Amino acid sequence: MKKLIMALAMAITVALSANTASADNVKARLVIDIGPMGVHSWILKGIKDGAFAKRGVDLEFVGKGPGSVKTTLALSAGKAELGYHDYSGIVLVNSKSQDPKVTAIFVVDDKAQDGVYSKVGSGIKTVDDLQGKQLGGFITGTTARILPSVTSAKWNTVNMTFSARVPALVSDKVDAIEGFLTTNKFNLEKAGYPWDKINVIKLSDKFPMAVSRVISVNTDWAKANPEAVIAIREVCKQLLAEFVKNPAASVTALSGPIVSTAKKRDIELRRAQFGIDELVMTTNVKVNGFNNAQVLGPRLTQYTDLLVNKLGLPNRHANSKYFDLD
Repeated sequence: MKKLIMALAMAITVALSANTASADNVKARLVIDIGPMGVHSWILKGIKDGAFAKRGVDLEFVGKGPGSVKTTLALSAGKAELGYHDYSGIVLVNSKSQDPKVTAIFVVDDKAQDGVYSKVGSGIKTVDDLQGKQLGGFITGTTARILPSVTSAKWNTVNMTFSARVPALVSDKVDAIEGFLTTNKFNLEKAGYPWDKINVIKLSDKFPMAVSRVISVNTDWAKANPEAVIAIREVCKQLLAEFVKNPAASVTALSGPIVSTAKKRDIELRRAQFGIDELVMTTNVKVNGFNNAQVLGPRLTQYTDLLVNKLGLPNRHANSKYFDLD
């Protein structure tokens, strides 16, 4: 009986401790750029498994932007505290404000994944070949706006959503489309169009300093919760390392129509592995590790300058207004 009472007392103590920790946890909402897809699954797994909660942050996934700019705007307006989106969105939104409200705290993709995609046989193999062509994408998007900085070619941008781009390319309504590797590659596959029949023009070849997706925070929230920011950065590093080793475990955290069949789940697993191989595990990461601030700081400075200058943005703030990786 005495052992039973002691065991019950211990269980109650543990439960009370857990409840107290949960009650004291900092609350935060997460918004992502698109999806969620296999490439996002690692952070969703961390939420479901309680990895963030154990470190004092109760993180809630509240939806998608969609797109990096709209995700950044949501963070800037206080609609969420944490974001998962392209760094270019931060530069675009922050540079148009006198008091920037979004800061990158962790770099996920160590390489830009923007690009232009055309059918083999279209004659579009370089950006110069876009002369006189129809290019599907966002007129105000970063990729479409930065392309003129690397070519004198002139084309007509046909404004269209993410989901409309692949069907437009496959049905020859446009000559090429712009967007992300991890999106267009697998949307083409879903449409039944083989990837080896596509020409890929990568902007990472033009801008080697560039990164793609980052984890960001609302600046006001971060100032009020500095320990939470440190914890989030450390948990992200742990989760991303686990994701690289075993993406299948992370993909199981996805739910909904995107993984409603075995085939769709397989696509998300391969999307995750492709993202790891192409964007995350670069030579830099293999040598210096994830989110190495000493290496990434100069690159993000250069990339910020590039975007501000090439896109003609109104403000170039101090680096601390765009990223804080320490």
